[in-house]
Amino acid sequence: MEDRISVSTVDGVADVRLARGDKMNALDAAMFDALVNTAERLQYQKGLRAVVLSGEGRAFCAGLDTSRFAAMSGGGETKLRDLAARTHGLANHSQQAVWGWRKLPVPVIAAIHGVAFGGGFQLALGADMRFLAPDTRMSIMEIKWGLVPDMAGTPILSQLVRDDILRELTYTEAMQVGSIPRMNK
Repeated sequence: MEDRISVSTVDGVADVRLARGDKMNALDAAMFDALVNTAERLQYQKGLRAVVLSGEGRAFCAGLDTSRFAAMSGGGETKLRDLAARTHGLANHSQQAVWGWRKLPVPVIAAIHGVAFGGGFQLALGADMRFLAPDTRMSIMEIKWGLVPDMAGTPILSQLVRDDILRELTYTEAMQVGSIPRMNK
């Protein structure tokens, strides 16, 4: 897990960093496991007052690691998880990588820089608050492959933006800082 996420806690504030800077913190099976395990571990950490979630290197999280698709689909050392299996209540394992942060009993702050694409965008949505560097680019990438944001992005966004705006952002890849429509309900 330490090769994917680093955690340090000072004065009750956990600094959680995605630690795959050379891969723009892209999500592979090990990163999904580390996200789920870290959120679960922090849930029981005594004296925890807040969590700051960020990424090392030049990006918050570039989304799925496309170079690992073969391995994640069973063609390599890692087996694809059953996405229908609800391993965490209503969530599957991949969704729990996002929901786990929403369930923490303390504020979770995402410090976003570089890019937050696809699954990285959805991971940022798992935080209670999101702060973006001025040059940050965000996008819901799933439409490129004919998919819906399947890591809890849609239900979380439905609480943050009007339905018509959510559909436009999902279907058009229009989500970039500077071009984001006002998101108040």
